[in-house]
Amino acid sequence: MTCPPLTIRGYRDDDHDGLAALYGLAFPDDPPWNKPGDMIASKIAFDRDGLRVGLIGGQVVASVMAGYDGHRGWINALAVHPDHRGQGYGAAIMSHAVAFLTERGTVKINLQIRGDNHRLQRYYESLGFETEDRLSMGLLTALGKAYR
Repeated sequence: MTCPPLTIRGYRDDDHDGLAALYGLAFPDDPPWNKPGDMIASKIAFDRDGLRVGLIGGQVVASVMAGYDGHRGWINALAVHPDHRGQGYGAAIMSHAVAFLTERGTVKINLQIRGDNHRLQRYYESLGFETEDRLSMGLLTALGKAYR
């Protein structure tokens, strides 16, 4: 069976509801400061161009947030609708994000996953990412603490 083609483009305001629903399905156990509507609003306010969506028949089925800090690129919130996984759509939208970041001059692209998510680790390794000897640290700001 042939998979329907995925159209990848920049985010448009009419993508909001479909994207929020996708994030709800893809990241059901995210912390409260990662509410889908808030994530989308923050990203488009800061770097709208880095929010890419993948559509099939006009429906949002994939997305990625790509960011660039002037030196390194970051991949955040790569999501594929559960009904469309295993069909190459994640790899396609990741390839699009890598090209987007490369065009901006990034020399290295980073991403983070939860330490116990070995399935996702293997997936990203299949896309060419490598596990690095790094310790990821975070600081919850006053804004983040307000969600507790």
